[in-house]
Amino acid sequence: MSESRPGAALQQHQMDAIERVVRSILSWGIAVAVVCMAIGLVLGVLDAEGLPTRVVPVGEVLSGLAAFDPAAYLSLGLLVLIATPLVRVAASLVAFARLHERRYVLVTGIVLAVMCVSVVVGRG
Repeated sequence: MSESRPGAALQQHQMDAIERVVRSILSWGIAVAVVCMAIGLVLGVLDAEGLPTRVVPVGEVLSGLAAFDPAAYLSLGLLVLIATPLVRVAASLVAFARLHERRYVLVTGIVLAVMCVSVVVGRG
């Protein structure tokens, strides 16, 4: 049931904009990850050593990309895939803050904090 208040229509319009941004972030994140992994697979198939069985440490990804290391491209694809939901939640947090939606800011902030803690703890 839709409300006829002017503020309600504006709120729906703002939520539609947030949803478009979130959809765009998720789509681009997946697309970039797939492209990176596809490049890594092609390079691995063309490499005499075959497909890589290792993950490149984050600090070595850029130098690996410059050296056309298949494992670096695959690792970058995984990093982008992992980072995409974090970026999506961070963008939602910013959008809700700009709309002064305190409840959504609080909930989204908690979700982002849990995700960040999970990434840090998972590295150990």
